[in-house]
Amino acid sequence: MKKALYQVPSNKQIRVIIDTDAYAEGDDQFAIVHALLTPKFDVVGLIAAQFGTRDFADSMDQSYHEIKRVLSLMNIKKPVYRGELAALPDEKTPGNSEGARFILAEALKEDERPLFVLNLGAVTNLASAYLMNPDIAGRLTAIWIGGGSYNGKAMLDFNAGNDLHAANLLLKSDIEVWQIPLSAYTQMEVSFHELFAKIQPCGEIGNYLVENLLRVNEVECAMNFDDWAFAKNASKGAKTMIIRSGEGWSLGDSPAVGVLITSQGKFMETRKAQRINADGAYGEFFADNRLIRVYHSIDSRVILEDMFAKIGYHFGV
Repeated sequence: MKKALYQVPSNKQIRVIIDTDAYAEGDDQFAIVHALLTPKFDVVGLIAAQFGTRDFADSMDQSYHEIKRVLSLMNIKKPVYRGELAALPDEKTPGNSEGARFILAEALKEDERPLFVLNLGAVTNLASAYLMNPDIAGRLTAIWIGGGSYNGKAMLDFNAGNDLHAANLLLKSDIEVWQIPLSAYTQMEVSFHELFAKIQPCGEIGNYLVENLLRVNEVECAMNFDDWAFAKNASKGAKTMIIRSGEGWSLGDSPAVGVLITSQGKFMETRKAQRINADGAYGEFFADNRLIRVYHSIDSRVILEDMFAKIGYHFGV
């Protein structure tokens, strides 16, 4: 890669662990690339996350190989760790994956730079590490893409649903949590023609990002939502806009990177953490003094334009 255009002051530099269900859809890859190209970040490792068994019995391994593929296309070497194979059985029993143990080791390392764990899927690996040693709580910040909207109909989103025990353990823990729920992460809208123009010409990685997203789009657009409660009363025309429009995508994992590049504080609040119920609704408060940061909205344009510029600088013609 080219030398960065600027130097980030040392007091603003951070360590980053990317925990990702990279093969679940097509947006994790964009967030991974963006993070690796961001001068503020020292990406110390990437961890493969499971994403259930709906599509693959070995979803964690699928994520692992996808991370390796992205790194290879970027010609970047970073340590990649295998995470837990499945969701936690309860809120008390940890796994023993190398990914969870890596989080533990990095959090306990003597390093003045703060540590952020970017959770782009289920938080199984971080929750497992916390159960192994709760002392890591004061030594890292968790950014989580997940959970339903606080102001809409109850909906168990994909990331929370793939390990509800881990999600609730994280929310009730004493780890500093920055949550980016469904209402915010779905605002990362981008059109395919914009990606054709700004990303696809940028080398092997740019072409792969777009072609892979189109592959996933074809699969998801073919899904039938007629039996889903939120779609039953929608007209035939309205159903063409449900989940995927056919003309674009929501790069929903990118806010995990974006909130560390610009403050994104306009629609952020600190609130008491609540349990996520099985239907996705928020239930009881864990404790009056258990506070988390929640982003209800995101300035998608500044995040997307930063990503476009960085990929264009490093991989454009």
